[in-house]
Amino acid sequence: MQVYLCEKPSQAKDIATVLGCTRKDGVFSKEGVMVVNAIGHLLQQADPQDYNPDFEKWNMADLPIIPGTWKMVVTPKTKAQFAVVKKALAKATEVIIATDADREGEVIAREILEFVNYKGAIRRLWLSALDEASIRKALGALRANAETEKLYDAGLGRSRGDWLIGMNMTRLCTLLSRADGYSGALSVGRVQTPTLRLVVDRDRQIEQFSPAAYYDVTGLFSAAIPFKAKWQAPENVCDEHGRCLQTQIADGVIAQCQGQSGIVTTFDTKRQKAKHPALYFLGSLQKTMSAKYGYGAKDVLDIAQSLYEKHKVTTYPRTDCPYLPLSQHGEVAAIIGKLSAVPAFAGWCSGANPQEKSACWNDKKITAHHGIIPLPITPNLEAMSEKERNLYLAIVQRYLAQFYPVAEDDATTVELTVGAHRFKANGKVERVKGWRIVTGKEEDDTVESNSLPQLSIGQSLPGQYQRDDKKTKPPSRFTEGTLIDAMSNIAKFETDPKLKSILKETAGIGTEATRANIIDTLKARGFLTVSGKQLISDATGRSLIDALPDVLTRPSMTALWEQALDDIALGNGSLTDFMAKQQGFVTQLVALFKQGQYSLKLPKIEQVTAPCPACKKPMKLLDGKKGKFWACEDKDHCGLLLNDDRGKLPKTAPCTCTKGVLVRKKAKTKGKFWWGCSAFKSGCQRRLFDNEGKPGKEMDRSNELVQ
Repeated sequence: MQVYLCEKPSQAKDIATVLGCTRKDGVFSKEGVMVVNAIGHLLQQADPQDYNPDFEKWNMADLPIIPGTWKMVVTPKTKAQFAVVKKALAKATEVIIATDADREGEVIAREILEFVNYKGAIRRLWLSALDEASIRKALGALRANAETEKLYDAGLGRSRGDWLIGMNMTRLCTLLSRADGYSGALSVGRVQTPTLRLVVDRDRQIEQFSPAAYYDVTGLFSAAIPFKAKWQAPENVCDEHGRCLQTQIADGVIAQCQGQSGIVTTFDTKRQKAKHPALYFLGSLQKTMSAKYGYGAKDVLDIAQSLYEKHKVTTYPRTDCPYLPLSQHGEVAAIIGKLSAVPAFAGWCSGANPQEKSACWNDKKITAHHGIIPLPITPNLEAMSEKERNLYLAIVQRYLAQFYPVAEDDATTVELTVGAHRFKANGKVERVKGWRIVTGKEEDDTVESNSLPQLSIGQSLPGQYQRDDKKTKPPSRFTEGTLIDAMSNIAKFETDPKLKSILKETAGIGTEATRANIIDTLKARGFLTVSGKQLISDATGRSLIDALPDVLTRPSMTALWEQALDDIALGNGSLTDFMAKQQGFVTQLVALFKQGQYSLKLPKIEQVTAPCPACKKPMKLLDGKKGKFWACEDKDHCGLLLNDDRGKLPKTAPCTCTKGVLVRKKAKTKGKFWWGCSAFKSGCQRRLFDNEGKPGKEMDRSNELVQ
C-alpha cells in the first residue's frame, strides 16, 4: 500500500483528487493508494514532567533539565487524527511524504513515521503549488528519501535546541525573579529573546536621542527652468555625516555669495537603467504590506497561505527566495493568458512580453523554493477578501513587471562655483517608463520629479541664497514589516567585524515560516505592544533584556545557530554534534546563574489586579505560555482562571449554579459571541446566546457558534 502523508486536510484533498482517490473513514483511497493528512504537528516535544514527575514543580535544584533520550507525545487536540494516520501507516509498504516542502514540513511527517516505528520505503513529493498541473508534475518527479531526510535532522536540532533554551532559561529566570518579588512568568527563547532585544535597543536609541541642529545653504539659480542647488560644505567644517553644525559658518557663506552669480563648472547627463523590482518572497511581502496597509506579519502569512491553499492562485508562500528557475520560463505565456481574462489585469497583460527575461530568472540562486508568483489560473477576485485581493494584486504586479523593458531615466548633475564656494544639484527625468507601467513609481524610490535646464560650462546664472535650519532625526520605531526585515538581515546590527562578516552569509534569525509567530508570541506575552503600525517594548521586556547575558540576547549568536542548522540540512554538519554543543551551552549558562555571575533584578512592576467576579478576592494578571491570563489568588476555594481581554477582565455575569460565573466568549463565527459557565469542569453545562453584550437565551449544546 502506497500512503501519501500530507500536512493538512486541504492538501490531502487536492492531491487525492489528482490521484483519483475517494474519501471514506477519514482517508482518501483507491486500489493500492491511500492519502491521509495530519493537522500540522500531531506530535509535540514532551514536557519536563513527562521525563520525571518531580519536574512538574519548578525547582532550581532540578536545572538544567537535559533529556537522555528525547520523547515525543501526541498533541492532545489531535489525538483522533493521529489515530487515523497511525492506522493508515500500519498498512503502508511505501510512504510518500507530501507535507509542505520545507524543513518544518519534513519534521511534521518524519516525526510521525519515527513515532510509529515505520520501517518501509520513503519518497518525497516536493510541491511549490497546489493546482492540478503542479501536482501532476511533482508526482512525476518524486524525490528519493535521502534527498530530504537531512531536513529532518535540522528540524529536530531546531526543536530540541529551542526546548533546552526555552524550558531551562524560562524556569531559571522565572524562579529568580519570583525570589525578588515578581509574580509573573518570564519567557526566554532562542529566537524570541534576541528579537525582543532588537526592539528594546531601537526604542532606547529613540528615547536617548538628542536632536542636533545643522545648517544647509541653498542657492536658487535663474535659468530657463529655475532650480535649487545645495552648498557643498568642506570637510573641515562638517561632522562625520557631512553636516555643517555652526550657524556663523553658514551665515558667512551666504554673506560671501550674496549678489554673486554661479558659474557652471559641471553639466553632465547620463542615461540610467532602473532594474526590475525583485519578485516577492515572504519577508519582502510582509514588509511591503506592513508599510502600505499596516498588516501584521502573521496576518500577511495567513493571507498568503490562503491564496496558496484555499484559492490556489499563487505558489508556496513560505519562501526566502526572489528568483525563478529558467525551466519555468515556458509557463509565462500561460500565466499571462489566464491573468488577461481579469479586467483589472488586462491592460498590463496586453503590454507584457513573455520573451522578456529579467534578473529574476537565475538557476544559481534558487533555494528550496522560488519567488511567490501567480499560477496559470484565472482568479475569482470576488471570492477573495479585501486583504487577499491586496496581496494578490501586489504579487501579480511584481510578476507582470518582469515582462516589461527596464525603466530608463536621464540623470543630470550640475555643479556651480560662487566665489570660493561650490554648489551642486541633481535631477532625474523619466525617459522610458518600462516596468513602472505596471507597478508605478512607488516601487522605485530613486525616481525624482525635478528636471534641470540645459546648461553649458562657464554659463553665469544669477543666484539668491538662504540658510535652511534643520535638525537630525532619530531612527524610526520598528513595524512588524521592518522587524522581520531586521531579523532577515541581522548583519546590519552587529558591530563586531568578524561576526558581521560571518552573518552576511547567514539567513538571519528565525525562518521565513516562523518570524511572524515569534513577533506574535512577544506581543501575546506582553513584551511588545502595538501602537498604530509601530512596535514598542514594555517595561518587563526591557528588564528581561537587561538582566540576561549577551549570549542569550545578541541576535548574532542566534543567527550563527541558524547557520549551523542550515549546515545540517545540507549534510555539512551533524545533529549529534549540534545537540552536544547546545547541551554544554545550557549547562554552563545555568551554572553561571547559580554561581551568581549573572543576576536577574527586575524593577518592581506594579501587579495588575481586579476583583474576582466569583469570590470578590483579588485576581492577578499573570504571564503564561500562551500569553497573559487572570488568576484568583484564592487557589484553594475559588481558583477561577480567565483569559485576558487587553489588560482587563473579560465580561462575566453570575451563573445560577453558584459554582462559577458566566463568561462571554468569541464564537467560531467571526464577530459573534456566546456565554458559558466557568465551572464546566464541575458539571455546569450552561450555554447562552449573546444579547448585545449580555447573556441571552439558553442554547443547545450542539449550536454551531461553539463548534
